[in-house]
Amino acid sequence: MSLDLTRQSLLKTLFYFVLLAVIFWGAELAHPQHSGLVAAAHATPVFAPPAGMPLGHAIDYWIGYVPGVGILLSSILVFVNSFFVTRIVIRNVIFLERTYMPAIIYLLVSSGYYNSYMSFRPLLVAFLLLVALEIIFRSYNYKGLATGPYLTVGFILGVAGTIYAPALLLVALLPIGFLIFRLFDLREWVAAFGGWFLPLFFNAYAVWIGGGEFLSVFRSCREALMTPLALPSVRLFSSFEWTFIGCMAILFALSIITFLGRSRSYKLKPFKVYMFFIWMFVVAVLILTLVPCRSLYQLPILAIPLSVIIPTYFNSRKPNFVSNFLYVLLMGCAVVIHLLPFFL
Repeated sequence: MSLDLTRQSLLKTLFYFVLLAVIFWGAELAHPQHSGLVAAAHATPVFAPPAGMPLGHAIDYWIGYVPGVGILLSSILVFVNSFFVTRIVIRNVIFLERTYMPAIIYLLVSSGYYNSYMSFRPLLVAFLLLVALEIIFRSYNYKGLATGPYLTVGFILGVAGTIYAPALLLVALLPIGFLIFRLFDLREWVAAFGGWFLPLFFNAYAVWIGGGEFLSVFRSCREALMTPLALPSVRLFSSFEWTFIGCMAILFALSIITFLGRSRSYKLKPFKVYMFFIWMFVVAVLILTLVPCRSLYQLPILAIPLSVIIPTYFNSRKPNFVSNFLYVLLMGCAVVIHLLPFFL
């Protein structure tokens, strides 16, 4: 029987997950300025993710006051998000067989390349986003009006935006979800976008009650979104970082090719769910590359669609040297990225 490192039981997946998480977040706990991206740690300052609203500022204040708590809470959220996305994959039968690889891929993307004790808010946004996605996918089976569920979805995305300003742009997922899973009904669209606006209104109202200016919250959000933050220069990337990025790009391309080649074997709902994650990946990449406030803190959000798309390649074929090699190389580079700075 061929050796297969990509298909593991739940127990083995938990073991590998905990081992990798200890390396990634243990490095941050032991020596925060040496963990994460080598180039960023040594040459490029990484600014805190933009808050925009009072709730985000309050979370940053407490996390910054006790960094160890931020590391603990962030690592817990990584665990929860990783297996949350795995549950979504299994429940929606996206793959032809049960797989726990999405948990590992989420960990590698969200924490294997860059992590920080200030990543709590983006990780919390990723959790809220997963809750919203589960409701969106369930709406495919609703025969009647779905104003209530989509009001909830919009509200959740709005709360995410009050926690982390770039998450406001994830409102683009609402029309994508409607077009893929629902027939057009204006009432559902109004409910969803109304729900998205409610948390912003409540934040502005709370500021006004406290003696501030009502519109100041919206100006703060605009300022947070338009404040330029620089990604690390590609000239400073190490060979391990380039290898990690290259493996991700190759696996993503192979997974899309595999999906397109087998698309006719998918049932309608799994096909629609997979297409939604592809569109979600496009939205996340556009935010990460084009919005002025782009930063590596957005990786936990980008990790959601990647943790669904990339396992497609491994799940659709028998184990071979190439699949095992790419999987081990991906994990090995992530480990080296975190441990190498301690020896420099």
